[in-house]
Amino acid sequence: MRGLLQFLVLPASAAALAPRHSWDYVANMTFFHSCNESGLFIEEALDTIARFPMVTIEKGQGFHDGTKRYAEEKIIEQIRAVKARDPMISTVFYMNSVLDWYFYAMHQEFLQKPEWWLRESQSGKPFYAHGDKHFNPPKEGMLVFDHSKLDVQSWWHGVCVNATRTGVVDGCFSDSSTPGGSHGTPRVLNATDQEAFEAGKVKTMTSVTAAFGGTAGQPFAGSTGVLIGKTSDQQGINAFQIEMFEASNASIVELMSGVEQGYLVQAHVDYLHNPTKPQVDTLAAFLIGAGDHSYYGTGSWISDDLEDVQARWSQDLFERPLGKPLGKATATGNMYTRRFTSGTWVEFNTHTNKGNIHWADAGQSPTSTFVV
Repeated sequence: MRGLLQFLVLPASAAALAPRHSWDYVANMTFFHSCNESGLFIEEALDTIARFPMVTIEKGQGFHDGTKRYAEEKIIEQIRAVKARDPMISTVFYMNSVLDWYFYAMHQEFLQKPEWWLRESQSGKPFYAHGDKHFNPPKEGMLVFDHSKLDVQSWWHGVCVNATRTGVVDGCFSDSSTPGGSHGTPRVLNATDQEAFEAGKVKTMTSVTAAFGGTAGQPFAGSTGVLIGKTSDQQGINAFQIEMFEASNASIVELMSGVEQGYLVQAHVDYLHNPTKPQVDTLAAFLIGAGDHSYYGTGSWISDDLEDVQARWSQDLFERPLGKPLGKATATGNMYTRRFTSGTWVEFNTHTNKGNIHWADAGQSPTSTFVV
């Protein structure tokens, strides 16, 4: 087993492509994050997916495809198909930094290394955590990666970086949610062991960010691969996702905070075309707080039908001229406003949680000159 320092000196993969971003249209600041459990997305679905500048393929890719292949292979296979459509799309490989999902090849190696398993502080027994029931986790739960161990840090790092060496993966998604814990840390640990676990996970993430050419804790340069975490205070990453971005002041403040710290921020909205929650409200909230490396995306983590994929792209909202912001949003009472160089301006009421986007080309169809 190679030590962590050996991983740190490896050059970043040439495939670590930073996501493109521009203010010309909302389309150029969007992302797709999902998977198809039945197998590869059909060509018509890829027609839509290829419009997004950043694409993450989730763990459930091909979960019900009838083969015995591991998740890593299926995810990379789907990413390869996305890259074939447009090699300039920044692609992201899903991993979990805590849960040992049983359908990954990682699981088979992890089983052979009991010294890598997180254990309860008092009893010394392996700790088992429960994940998404949709994927039928074992009744007792799943093992947890003990990041306090140097070998675990280098191993997790290696799986991510090796994915980029396929030539089609540009970054990794570091999911970290575990029931009953802070940032994925189970509460069965005493204070000393918990601190070691958390510190070790930070070292793991920091090493991956460095391998992509970035520096953890420093502003995202816009020229490196991404390691996307799940919380704004997760250390070691250069990007994070607001998993449940809403039309609310709290979400706007969280987005603004991430932008101010220099992160690449994904604002993920968990619904599509809900008549009680119009998409324009969340998009307006996003535009109030967005920065130079902010992205907007919608939908669930699984998308098995064409209609669902196509619904994630809104021609009416994504393909109208926006332009760079003329400055940060201003707030007067309950009302935020922000103006953009195209003449488009946005307002959001934090009391009603309603937003309006006043498009510069109001009354016209989305521009026919739009280019992804």
